[in-house]
This record gives sequence, structure tokens and C-alpha cells, in this order.
Amino acid sequence: MKIIADENMPNAEILFSHLGQVELVNGRTLTNEQLKDVDVLLVRSVTKVTKKLLEGSPVRFVGSATIGVDHIDKDYLAEANIAFSSAPGCNANAVADYVFSGLSYLYLTKQLSWLGKKIAVVGYGNVGETVYQRFAQLGCDVCVYDPYKQKAISGVNFVSLDDILACEVISLHAPLTSQGDYPTKAMFGAAELSQLSSGVTIISAGRGGVIDEEALIRLHHERHGDINLIVDVWDGEPKINQTLVDLVDIATPHIAGYSKQGREKGTWMVYQALCDFLKHDESLMAKDSAISPGWLPVINIDNRSTKNEEILARSAHAIYDVARDDARLRFKFRENKELNVFDWLRKHYVERDEFNTCFVRGDSDAPSLGLLKATGFSI
Repeated sequence: MKIIADENMPNAEILFSHLGQVELVNGRTLTNEQLKDVDVLLVRSVTKVTKKLLEGSPVRFVGSATIGVDHIDKDYLAEANIAFSSAPGCNANAVADYVFSGLSYLYLTKQLSWLGKKIAVVGYGNVGETVYQRFAQLGCDVCVYDPYKQKAISGVNFVSLDDILACEVISLHAPLTSQGDYPTKAMFGAAELSQLSSGVTIISAGRGGVIDEEALIRLHHERHGDINLIVDVWDGEPKINQTLVDLVDIATPHIAGYSKQGREKGTWMVYQALCDFLKHDESLMAKDSAISPGWLPVINIDNRSTKNEEILARSAHAIYDVARDDARLRFKFRENKELNVFDWLRKHYVERDEFNTCFVRGDSDAPSLGLLKATGFSI
């Protein structure tokens, strides 16, 4: 059996080699010709899995080690009787860490206090739910917009889009859709952006195209920069709007979910699904050995700071400082030595850990311990 896997899938050769011959490829440039003798295709989000890619190939299983599936033509897979599995939830903690690292950056550099602000989450999938629950556990005034989930879920503070636009911090985690009753493409267009309050913070870590980037640039100029922007996803990736890059506080190359553990969990979940498809009752690798521990296992908190946001910020950045990824992106684009900087940065990403790999120690009655637990740390 021949298996083709995206070269950016961690542990692909280690996990899948006992099931067949594994070949690692560039997922963005994959062609139908490369699949002429392939039985299993393993991808990440940069590969558009369509009829054009698969038609005439012997592929009978497609696995995507990602949380989203908007790059997969699932209707065609069903029509062609090709099995499919993704990795829902694999990077939810990683994206939530990205959100809080970004807010920590704004606090440490611009003194942006966010714990007491009205916070909105757009999209209540695996990622959106994780982000929402962290804010809720922190005691924040948080609401969420997802008209599809609102009909089926109770106990969550669902609101209208207009209510979202009135919030002071908006974290975007919606998929990119252009059909249906509530399409998300350009959901935040000129009309919606004009309703945002001064000093608003937008974190875009779902899919590029949900925000009208040209309208966002105009708004930034109209507000004389009185808007905080953390942008991980871009319309037209891998090409990105350099004018917007110059304006945002943090610019990263679609790596919000790129924690070491999140990517490893994605590969592991697809591996389990393929084993089930092939009716392999037991794998040759235990999950614990496939998911890495963190480099910094313990943080000791002594509560010298009386500001909760400072404790959160310094602890978050001890594990993952998003400014590192922003600086690397800006440097590589200035250097301009790579033909495709965006994909190069993803392929050569400097690994980062998740907050949950780190245990926090301190006085048992210290309120900061509860705050850090709510933010994703282990206690």
C-alpha cells in the first residue's frame, strides 16, 4: 500500500510506515499525476482535495490532520466511495493559546486591559467553544455568534451579529462559507466594520476572507490607528496583503493552531481512523509516545504582581510569545530570499508548546492559580 502525506504532518513516517510505503510531498503543489499509484492520501489545510485531484487515482482513504474541512470536497468523496477522516478539535487548545498570547502581547506593549471588557467570539465550533469557555471561566463578559449552533445548544450566551459588533474584543473563528443562510465570506465588510467601537481589538484566527481586508485598511486609516489587530489568516493565502501587514499589531502565517502537540494530535487522530478503516485492531505506537511533553514543565508563581493580566501575560509568554512569529514573518518578507515566504514559514515553523504542557505552582489560595487554570495551564 502506498501512502502520500503532507511533509508538514509531524510523525507521519513514524506512525504510518508499518501500514505501507510513505512518501512525503509538498501539499500545496500536489497533482493528480502524483496520485496515480497511491492508496491513501494524508493532507493538511493547504491541499484542495477535489475531483480534479483524485479522479482516476486508486485513492480509497483521505485523511486531513486539521480541524477544518473547507478544503475537502466531501460530496465527491462520498460519490466516489472514498473514506474520509479529519481531526476535529486537534488544535483547539493551540488556537486558544494564540488568542491569549495575542492579548498578552497587547497588554504588555500597549497596556490594553481586556479582562474587564465585553468580549465576543464568532463561531462556536471546536475552537470557538474552547476560546469562549476560557473567557467564561475567567469571569469575562463574553458572548458568541453562531446562528447554526444557537438553534441546538443551550446554556451559552448566543447573541446577534449587531451585538457582536458592539463588543470591545472580537475573536474570529468561523469557517469560510459563501452559501447557506449565514455565509461568512466578507461577513465583516465595510458596513459592519463601521459599527465597531473606537479602540476595538480584533483577533482573526479562523479563515481568511471572513474580513474584507480593504475595508479593514480603510477603517484603520479613518480611525487613525485606534484599532488593535492580530491577524493569522489572510484572504488569498499564500499571498498576503502587505499593506495590511504593515498596519496590524501582530501578523502571522496561519499558524494559530500550529502547536507541536496540536499538530501531533491531528496526525494521531488520522492514524487512528486509518487503522480503523484497515481493520487494524492495534497500533504499534501508544498515543503518549506520539504526543510530546513540553519544554517548560513547571512555572512557579509568587504573586509579586497584583495585576491579574500581568500574571496571565508573563505566564503565557513563558510558553508561547506570539511576537516571535510576527517578527519572523516580517523579517522573512523583508529578506525576500524565499520564493514563497508564507509556506516557507509554515514548513520551517519553530515548534511551540501548549499552555497545558506546563504545571503552575504557587500558594494554594492564590487567585492567580485559578486564572491560569482557566487560561489553559495545568494546576
